[in-house]
Amino acid sequence: MKREMSRPETKPGFSEEAAEAMNALRSALAGLISGCNQVTGTRPIDISRGLGIDMKLAWKMSHLAEAARPFDAVRHLPGGAGMRIFLDAAGQRGADSEAVERTNAAFATVQGVIAEYCGSRKAFETMVYEIQEAEDRPPARADRKRLFEGARSVWGLKADLIHRMDILHPCRVEGLLDCVTIRTLAGTRRLRGGVPLVFPRPRVVDDRGMESRSSLREPLDSENEVAGFPVVEALCDGPLPTLRSQERDQGIIFEAPPLDGADPSSFTVVTGEILRAAQPTRVQGDSHGIYQLMRLRVPSPIAIFDVLIHDSLVDPDMQPDSYLASELHVSASFIHNVRGVRLPIGIRRVEIEPTQSPELDSKGGIQTRLELAMRALDCRREDFRWFRLEVEYPPICSIIAFECEQPSG
Repeated sequence: MKREMSRPETKPGFSEEAAEAMNALRSALAGLISGCNQVTGTRPIDISRGLGIDMKLAWKMSHLAEAARPFDAVRHLPGGAGMRIFLDAAGQRGADSEAVERTNAAFATVQGVIAEYCGSRKAFETMVYEIQEAEDRPPARADRKRLFEGARSVWGLKADLIHRMDILHPCRVEGLLDCVTIRTLAGTRRLRGGVPLVFPRPRVVDDRGMESRSSLREPLDSENEVAGFPVVEALCDGPLPTLRSQERDQGIIFEAPPLDGADPSSFTVVTGEILRAAQPTRVQGDSHGIYQLMRLRVPSPIAIFDVLIHDSLVDPDMQPDSYLASELHVSASFIHNVRGVRLPIGIRRVEIEPTQSPELDSKGGIQTRLELAMRALDCRREDFRWFRLEVEYPPICSIIAFECEQPSG
């Protein structure tokens, strides 16, 4: 008979003590890092350079210091040896000795909570994730559905499905990567007259908010003009609106002029582009991580973000961070701002096995999109790790964030 594994029991008092301990560690770390003159920022690359420590350890410290909620970065908690290396490096690079001691004491408190309530780090993570799942329930799905219905009415715009697929792959220029991005607005309708519809072109922006204009872009469909609307005709459906190119400070957008009345029927718009030489494949210069952001600007009952990363771009044991963040509270140009405005809404994240082909309720499905991308990159599905992120009734305006470490060296 199959034996079910028991899950660690959450004991009374654990939630409060663990949250207090993790908050204290976050506060102490943030104070230590900001007070160290050798560290110019809180990004992993800033901490690694300023303290002369390994990038993986710097990644952990950056996420811990910038956690929006007590348990957001529990999986980045270092071991005792890692914390000692960090504190010794900070002390040697001019950090305040009292700040070092506060951080050391806060870390010891966290270790004490783990020893008292959990017995192991793995059990601690499991118990914390159970608490987070409960915290992620409000706003409840029913509340988000009402928010969707209200947004649909107020903005006069809706889609049945928002989907994006990003495929990251080393390009012909050594040390840089290409990104194929396919974006779908399925079942789109403008519900009344006077409502514009805008399709911004994808931008290559690093975690400082700096846009790279050195990357070369080309339409996925070779029959399209390079500067034209990068539509993928084979995947579109229904009467598409006329889209005109507009030059803006943030780049080129394509806009459908407002109609006198509502769209007579729904339509599906699919765009596809290849961004060549988008960023370094490994830690280099100011590039230290992969950050893919899917912005949600159209009310929809579901948003799906598929991210495929070539095996050579990630370590085998890498697990990405993914979350929903607000665009209302603060500018989301910087990745640490995105982390700081995380919404209490859970994201369903699964890793798709090489033999699996997930569903997509849109013309052509997922397989046609995958074949188009693989043909453009001249590669095989088996060479990629595939992560799917799903959010039901995502609020607008918000962002689905996907981030993972790049290999060092």
